[in-house]
Amino acid sequence: MKRIKKKKRIIKLNPEMLDALRKQRERFRQKFGRDPGPNDPVFFDPDSDVPAPMSEDYIKRETVTAMTEAGISPVAIYAYRRTGLIVSEENYARLSPEERAEWNAAVEEYLKGHEKADHD
Repeated sequence: MKRIKKKKRIIKLNPEMLDALRKQRERFRQKFGRDPGPNDPVFFDPDSDVPAPMSEDYIKRETVTAMTEAGISPVAIYAYRRTGLIVSEENYARLSPEERAEWNAAVEEYLKGHEKADHD
């Protein structure tokens, strides 16, 4: 059986991204007392005693916290929670028709819920 070789990809990182990865490697060392290995996650669950990927729930919580601290509108945060999409004016056009429909439905759901609350 012939094994398929994976193509190596080179990704150029800007200085900020390189710094972020260096800091993440240092967090790994501090948490686990060793350098990360090739099978260790770059972004690990800080609550786990062994190197494990961050859970989806953890990522969503941290994302919502960051969005809130950055002053992102409550409607965008709600739509992110419903869809998992982070949408801006710049990337809206790049969404698939299905993603746009899902995003728009979440926005409408939020607005209807708050419109009703405003009238009560």
